[in-house]
Amino acid sequence: MIELPSTDIPAKGALIVLHGWGANQHDLVPFVQNLGLKGTHSFFPDGLFDVPGTGGEGRGWFSFPLNENSERERMKSREMLISLVNDVQKKGFTPKEIVLVGFSQGAGMCLDVMLHLKTPIGAVVALSGFLLDGEKVKSREDLPTETPIFAAHGLYDPILPLKQSKETLHTLKESGFSITWKEYPISHEISYDETGDVCVFLTNVFGTK
Repeated sequence: MIELPSTDIPAKGALIVLHGWGANQHDLVPFVQNLGLKGTHSFFPDGLFDVPGTGGEGRGWFSFPLNENSERERMKSREMLISLVNDVQKKGFTPKEIVLVGFSQGAGMCLDVMLHLKTPIGAVVALSGFLLDGEKVKSREDLPTETPIFAAHGLYDPILPLKQSKETLHTLKESGFSITWKEYPISHEISYDETGDVCVFLTNVFGTK
């Protein structure tokens, strides 16, 4: 796992950053560096499972396209990430000082983990992602709706259609979550404008300048 400690001021917040399917722990390091946030300690774990055809370089949080192993693998990834959240707290961060950030499948895992933590965290940033088990979420009464969510998607995403993502995230809004939703004229990627909007959102969450 890659870690980027705060180099300017004592860390006031922690980011746990989850890559997309077929990428790895290195993928979103430049994105976080471009945010230019002060006082944050960032953690970049690797997905638990190898992605075929990537020469051992690509990792995933569960099999995709979905198959008979996907659910079991997702549960294992969830357990690992909840353990990581607990480990980050042991480093001195309160739950409210921890934010889960993810892209694509990583975004889906961020939302999944957030919904299964015992204590609400500071926020979730879900980029080009989706909500898993939306119907189960609708039936729950113990949702951590105080956790704000920043969700964004590309208008021309050929991998995960905008409509699908928007519909799943709307489930969270209907369930009482505060969601900042953004759309950008891009495909399955992260744009400069998107990076700026995420920076503004996280600056508000952490209360830093």
